[in-house]
Amino acid sequence: MNRILAITALLGLLSACEADPMQGSLSENVGLSFSPCTEAEIRFMTQKHNFMTAFRPCGNNDFSTFSWSPDGKHLYFQLVMTAYVMDADAANKQTVPVPSRTPIGPAAWLSNTKVAVPEVSKEDEGPAQIAIFDYEGPTVFHIDLPEIAAVKAIQRGRSATELLILPKGENATIHAFDTNDGTLSKPFSWLTDPVDTFTYTHQLDVLVIGQGETTTVREGESGKAIGAWSPATRGTLHPDGRWLALEHEGEEISIFYQRSWDELSEQARERELRRLQKYEESIKGDFPTKVRPPTLSFVDLNNGRRWIISSVYGSQYQWYEPTPHFGSLMMWGFEGKQMKRNVLLGDMGPRFYMVENDRKMMGIDRFEAGEDKKYIPPKGLAALEEPAAPDEAPTKDADAAPPVTQK
Repeated sequence: MNRILAITALLGLLSACEADPMQGSLSENVGLSFSPCTEAEIRFMTQKHNFMTAFRPCGNNDFSTFSWSPDGKHLYFQLVMTAYVMDADAANKQTVPVPSRTPIGPAAWLSNTKVAVPEVSKEDEGPAQIAIFDYEGPTVFHIDLPEIAAVKAIQRGRSATELLILPKGENATIHAFDTNDGTLSKPFSWLTDPVDTFTYTHQLDVLVIGQGETTTVREGESGKAIGAWSPATRGTLHPDGRWLALEHEGEEISIFYQRSWDELSEQARERELRRLQKYEESIKGDFPTKVRPPTLSFVDLNNGRRWIISSVYGSQYQWYEPTPHFGSLMMWGFEGKQMKRNVLLGDMGPRFYMVENDRKMMGIDRFEAGEDKKYIPPKGLAALEEPAAPDEAPTKDADAAPPVTQK
């Protein structure tokens, strides 16, 4: 929306500056910033950075949320008013609508075939409901969801019949919803403060909660803190307990000038940036000129080191469970350039291999804001070795082959 408002305002500003000798070049820059979607460019970027798109690059991809089934065969995705499940394992990618009413939040998979979708009430003034859709049935049944009008986050709980739900609204906390009897309870007795975001790794009973700009990892049963990181608004822990994905706002990027890394020579890029700075300084009023893209960083919990990713930007990160170190996200763009929204799936393994062995890789840098936090192994992760000191590199075979990328 900010980009639309800005381009509307620019039409008048550019027409008023015809005497400016830089006008032609700057008009081109603005046009490029708001250029139509190019499938070839998105396909090139996804392959370059070891990702694939779940949907056609320039389709009508107005997604609000998505979620992979535990076996990775089915993809739930939600548009503005409707929800669907895609058979991602099928050659034709068969997609069926979820037989539910308007969703009131994201969904969570209870098993490989059953997905739980919060939905509006079936009658005026009635309670919201949870639709449990079994893709293979296909069957659906609805359970009243008392006390909750809209859902901000939802996850499978400690069992396949329990949902953890964070309602929308101020001072919200996490509820446990029993899909057998429809009751709500407080699953974490130690959690008394409101939270903004959460994810739950049921394999380890580990809760990751976001409160403002800080994300904290805690043991589910005891509430013992494993670590806290800032800035980070949301996090999710890999089921093996080692890699923590964090989400936060990135460095500011001009909404008028977005170029991928190899589009220009360094000299040409510097010239355009100087012209852009002068142009932005000439804009009057409160028109937006910058955007902070949704950015990912990863913490190696074996040693506390945090790494920021600048090659791909997105949000709603989740680990793709059937393949080690694969991850998925709602795409914002690549290399600082915004592109058509899509669901990305990619292999993070080669990136982890490089940082484990202190090797340089384009698009990965040490995260410098604040101090890295010490990692304390939580209960249930006895297989992990004693973590190294933050300034020591983990001991690895530097000549070992990197992980194989899935084609």
